[in-house]
Amino acid sequence: MARNFNTGIALLFFIIAFTRAQDVGGKCGTFRYVERLHQKEKPGIDLVSVDREVLAKSELTSSGKFRVHYDTSGFNEPAMLDPQGNRIPGSYRNYIDTLKYFLDSVWRAEIDAFGFIPPPSDDTRGGGPEYDVYVVQFGGGTFGETVIEDFEVGPIKPNRQRTTYIRIENDFAGYRTKRDSAIAVTCAHEFHHAIQVGGSGLWDQKDFYFYEICAQAMEPTVFPHVKDYFLDLKPYYSQISTWSLFKLNTPGYERAIWGHFLIRRYGPGIMKQIWDEMKTKRPVSASQSALNTFSTSLEREFNEFSIWNFYTGLFADSTRYFPDAKLFPPLGISGTVTLASNAHLFDQSATSFTAHYFTVRSGNDSVFFSVTNTDFNDANTDAFVPFPFQLRVAPFQFDGSTKIYNDVHAKLSVSDATHWKYNSFIRTGVVPQKPVPAFPNPFNPFASSLFLSTEGLNPDNSTALSIYSASLDLVYSKPAQFTFFSGTLYAQWNGRDDKGNVVPSGIYVYVLSKGSQTIKGKFAVIR
Repeated sequence: MARNFNTGIALLFFIIAFTRAQDVGGKCGTFRYVERLHQKEKPGIDLVSVDREVLAKSELTSSGKFRVHYDTSGFNEPAMLDPQGNRIPGSYRNYIDTLKYFLDSVWRAEIDAFGFIPPPSDDTRGGGPEYDVYVVQFGGGTFGETVIEDFEVGPIKPNRQRTTYIRIENDFAGYRTKRDSAIAVTCAHEFHHAIQVGGSGLWDQKDFYFYEICAQAMEPTVFPHVKDYFLDLKPYYSQISTWSLFKLNTPGYERAIWGHFLIRRYGPGIMKQIWDEMKTKRPVSASQSALNTFSTSLEREFNEFSIWNFYTGLFADSTRYFPDAKLFPPLGISGTVTLASNAHLFDQSATSFTAHYFTVRSGNDSVFFSVTNTDFNDANTDAFVPFPFQLRVAPFQFDGSTKIYNDVHAKLSVSDATHWKYNSFIRTGVVPQKPVPAFPNPFNPFASSLFLSTEGLNPDNSTALSIYSASLDLVYSKPAQFTFFSGTLYAQWNGRDDKGNVVPSGIYVYVLSKGSQTIKGKFAVIR
């Protein structure tokens, strides 16, 4: 009962926040149709169906995939803008040709190149079998919207698939992004909503933030030259310690940097895999399953995400991390301390999939820390319980501490270390910490890969990895596979034996060998 009440309160605040955003120019109006369908499903509520505009003209794009509807005069007449941002009279033809070009570009990217399934047919309700786009006057900052219709397709399930069509702003006069750039990103964003709803279905209203995360992340993927997406980053970056990546609190545009991060790391295929998983799973579980197919995990990627986010703004590293990092707003810092002769304790709490950043000044140097919590079960059940943690820093060695840099020593204290990670940085890069011999330990082959430290080995293609059972029976022996994690090289094993079978639970011994060099250790498998 308490969780349902809290979820309802959170949803109420989100609707209020979204309504205010719409009043001052919410970028995407799709949420209003999500809310409408949610209301319609309640007993005793009978909403009027959504009717399409009847506009003067319609024509196909060059590919024949889209039908564009528009007026040539009046309130909805499209127009391009001059360099000063004013409408150019009689320029509707230029606008329509530009729109058609970008629509076909989006299809080639999202359908042909990235492999998404086209939105389902609307049974010629727009005049033909093509996907329909209507050019209308919005104003107020709304770029466009994907209208979700009452017509359901596909199997009966909680996340029913539906037909859609797009409405797009007719001139973008007075908008933060204008002219060709505004048309381009709106096409990429709204068409991705059509793909989501038509292919994977519409989950609960409280999950729609994730639809926006992915739709906005698709903008710089399809049109890298348009930088509109980073204009929404400020709220998330300033509150990254309190805004969970997977919590309903704001529309989602501001967290699109997560989708952008995954695409930068693994290519658009990771987004396709996530939405394939979304056919049967909600966002948190779908993300985990998709990342597992890429031999990684949600926990691991969020920790890496915290590193990428640090190297933005003043500390931007546009070579190793985000290419637009210099344009990003500053990160919210949870605490700053100057070390003299005494230790200092940062005593705080974190909900799942948040990141706290701390600044520790020592002499003329500064060391920075990120502390992340990645409790999957907490996020997957929408609990978002605040978990306490303590980060102790001192200018001297103390029990359980690690020397981080010069005279800075640190120790993270938590109740369950499996859900926590801390990184340390200086301006020029991640500060190396002594690698854990084997992690995660215990290891679940269905959840992630096993990482084995190569410290002291000088690994190359001749390095072999052997895995033995507790009775010293050889279960795996092949050339070692390597990967970088947080800047450190590890040997990686997927938990399968030489025949490709997942090994059973138990204690195992690993041996990494290269000539006369050998590393040995133990780990546990729990399935």
